[in-house]
Amino acid sequence: MDSKSPPTGQSALPPAPAVQVGLVLSGGGSRSAFQIGALRALVPYIEQKGHISVIVGSSVGAINGIVIGSWLRSGLPSALERIESVWLERNFKNTFDGSPSRAFLRAIQVAVMQYVAPGPKSTDRAIFNPRPLMTAVDQLMEEGGGLEPETREKHLRAVAVMTTIDGPERRGLLFVSAQDGVVFHDSAGIAFDVCLLRKMNASHAFASAALPSVLPPVTLNLDTRQVRLVDGGISDNIPVDPACRLGATDLIVIDNSGRRWWLDRVGKPHDTREPWEIAYKDGDFCVRPNSYLEVRNTLGFGPLLKEAVGRSTRDFVAALGPVWPIFKILRGKLGEEVAYEAVSYCALHPDYMSAVIQRGYEEALGVITKLASESAERHAQSIP
Repeated sequence: MDSKSPPTGQSALPPAPAVQVGLVLSGGGSRSAFQIGALRALVPYIEQKGHISVIVGSSVGAINGIVIGSWLRSGLPSALERIESVWLERNFKNTFDGSPSRAFLRAIQVAVMQYVAPGPKSTDRAIFNPRPLMTAVDQLMEEGGGLEPETREKHLRAVAVMTTIDGPERRGLLFVSAQDGVVFHDSAGIAFDVCLLRKMNASHAFASAALPSVLPPVTLNLDTRQVRLVDGGISDNIPVDPACRLGATDLIVIDNSGRRWWLDRVGKPHDTREPWEIAYKDGDFCVRPNSYLEVRNTLGFGPLLKEAVGRSTRDFVAALGPVWPIFKILRGKLGEEVAYEAVSYCALHPDYMSAVIQRGYEEALGVITKLASESAERHAQSIP
């Protein structure tokens, strides 16, 4: 594992096409079902571009990314259909392990801790144990064919997930499964470490999704030593730079983090970096793509959650599980709008998931429609 001298090798593949489509999936908890709807709307656009060559995800986007990558050889529509069914069947019982009453008590402890000292601080205390979901993701990947280079979709040259090495000085770590053994041809200015894998599984994605206090840290053996890993969003929640360094020339970025909503709420610029985010050092720099298509949620998800479960106490409690006391605390301190938006990251309910997927489809369709309109206008202006 070395950020400045990542593994290289001789490619056994034909020359890469001039356009290599990269897919970047952000973190955002259960709101990441948004990505499925967005991708469904983007299928014609992606097919027009060619094939997905690179997939990079962070946090729950990493989970979506490895599942889509495993199923891609069946075609993107089939991959999306399969993972959508998984999102729609999620609930607290089939997603998390352990006693609901204990999770309830942990949720209260975490709520108090976050109120006193906000931010993803290092801790072994977590509300949820995602073991059932990890098992389900591994099984789903196996059903799809897995991510071994020789069995996955032939045009998929690299799949990667961003995570964070926990410790006194946190640092980003990118797990990479590269089809030809080459990670980066140019490692100058990389702001994270790199670990090349032959086989990627659920544990690597859940290391990316291990948000402190919510999900437990993941410990993996790397280079004969154990490394404690936490959420990739602490390092890079929208890993554009890694996707470009892996060879993507044309990026599709799906961002359901809601970052802009929260920054607008407190009147901060959209490029604000929080104190807990890993800062770039002198000499670090980001590589940018030739083209960049972004789909993000322009509206909050709180209203979707309220519409789906807010009129039924039974549905509300089922959707929030043991975190409903956090909602009550937030509603009392900051108001209902903020409370619903905050718990929209962890709510699980089929009506809410359906609404989030539909919102992703509508947002992406709007982006594509605008792009086509602008292209037609440019064409019209070019005609004498």
